[in-house]
Amino acid sequence: MNYTVVVIFGFSIVIAAIIGLVRFKKINPVYYPFLYCLWVGLLNEVISYILARTTHSNSLNNNIYILIESFLITWQFKKWGIFQRSKPLFFIVISTFAGLWIAENFFISRINNVTFYFRIFYSFVIVLMSIHTINGLIIRERKIIFKSPVFLICIGFIFYYTLKVLVQTFWLYGVSVSREFRMNIVYTMIYVNFFANLIYALAVLWMPSKQRFSMRS
Repeated sequence: MNYTVVVIFGFSIVIAAIIGLVRFKKINPVYYPFLYCLWVGLLNEVISYILARTTHSNSLNNNIYILIESFLITWQFKKWGIFQRSKPLFFIVISTFAGLWIAENFFISRINNVTFYFRIFYSFVIVLMSIHTINGLIIRERKIIFKSPVFLICIGFIFYYTLKVLVQTFWLYGVSVSREFRMNIVYTMIYVNFFANLIYALAVLWMPSKQRFSMRS
């Protein structure tokens, strides 16, 4: 896989971002945190591309981005009602994310270095929230669940962030393997990210207007 293909796959998020921008006024506000996440993700891809072509390091902006991403995704799950039975839990999750991010980027490591602990933790939490949300959908939804934007987004989250947990854990503990095996892991992550972005685009395309949204925010 050459560099051009990697860049194209990375910028595949632009599809969902543009669809969200075009449909923004028609989409139920309950989906706004996810749309904001798409736009911030696209902005980060642009910044990363520019830095990769100049300073050759995008660790700083990526470290800032993952914190923003974790907040926006958790906010999205709050909009979907996952914290309805325990509202303080939302603030606990957000505070834990912030605390771990600060500890790792300013005490354990440096903010301009690649970090692992926060990435593993918040990815694992997102997977758990996604599974919980899908379980709720299965119980409540009476229509075809595969056409539900919430279901599609959660499926994308589960695929991408489960792999992210595995990959980050792999790099953290530095398992001794061949360079070819390492590159195959990187390529798998790129393909899964591309697949998830296509799922997000479909989800944004199917996002309902206010009167059609059935979940409680």
